[in-house]
Amino acid sequence: MKPEISVIMSVFNGETYLKEAIESVRNQTFENWELIVINDCSTDKTGEILADFSLKDERIKVHTNEVNLKLPASLNKAISLSSGKYIARMDADDICLPERLEKQYKFMEENSDVSLSSCRFMTVKNGVYMSGGAGGRCDSKAIKAMLLVANPILHPGVFAKSEVMKRFNYDTSLTCTEDLELWTRMAMADEKLEILPECLLIYRLHDKQITSTTLERQHTEVLKIEQKYYEMLIRKMDEKMQEFYIKGIYFTETADVNKFLEYAKWLKTSASESFEKNDINYALLEVLAEYKRCGVKKTDVIKAMFKFSPLFLIKEIIRRKKSAEKDIEKCIKTANSLGLKRTSGTNVFPIFENV
Repeated sequence: MKPEISVIMSVFNGETYLKEAIESVRNQTFENWELIVINDCSTDKTGEILADFSLKDERIKVHTNEVNLKLPASLNKAISLSSGKYIARMDADDICLPERLEKQYKFMEENSDVSLSSCRFMTVKNGVYMSGGAGGRCDSKAIKAMLLVANPILHPGVFAKSEVMKRFNYDTSLTCTEDLELWTRMAMADEKLEILPECLLIYRLHDKQITSTTLERQHTEVLKIEQKYYEMLIRKMDEKMQEFYIKGIYFTETADVNKFLEYAKWLKTSASESFEKNDINYALLEVLAEYKRCGVKKTDVIKAMFKFSPLFLIKEIIRRKKSAEKDIEKCIKTANSLGLKRTSGTNVFPIFENV
């Protein structure tokens, strides 16, 4: 029987979490899937683990690269080998919750105009669990605007039409931002991208991740990608704007409220023909929220918020509060089903720990 869903994974030396990741796919309530795993020249026990699983479950198909191709090329290889109507991404260190494929399949079937979707998630690091993305907007217009300032789409949570993924593919010249490049290229081509507001994945955070080891390379690649996105949809950033953008907007390493306000004014003016005003305001407000999380003084954040329309602020604060409450309620329900519990504290993003 032809699979409805092709789950694609590339792994390099992933023996630590690989078994748990694959078992989470095998334990799905939706059973008509194939798992295509590209072993990218692993030197640990990854190959043995994959061989064992492929013998136990014929839906698991392992392909071993002759040379190390890196993630984008390996994913393209998996895409080319896939036969499902949809392609679901999965990393070798994450965990699919049991209803992930069933719920994402249903969402895509009911929303045929959506080309690619992702989901809400929980992060886990050193045994501590937190909700991810609570309160954020999930609609395509918000995501298209958010791509101007951040990457709102969780890569291993992606579920997309197979024909779309085969048409676009990943840019193999990139080493750690291939997902952002693909989302922006799809957005520029008017493909509809959305997020399903259901907690369906546990996303593992650890020190060996690309995001922790290649920051300078990320700066270079992100700026190249975003410049193309800006030039296509708005207009080119000058060198001064580029320097602040990469460190003060996208990565918020050097948060500066005064420079943020200059950037916000420029963006609102430049984006007026391509984006709706409230969608740009939403994206900018998300940057300010990140500023607050980074330790920028509350008074400075409030000063910046006064530059927004009072009506927009009131509506967005109410919307976000209601949305966050719903997202967190779903996250707590999921955590309880997994045998996790909430720690004490009043953080709006609930923290969980092993019982």
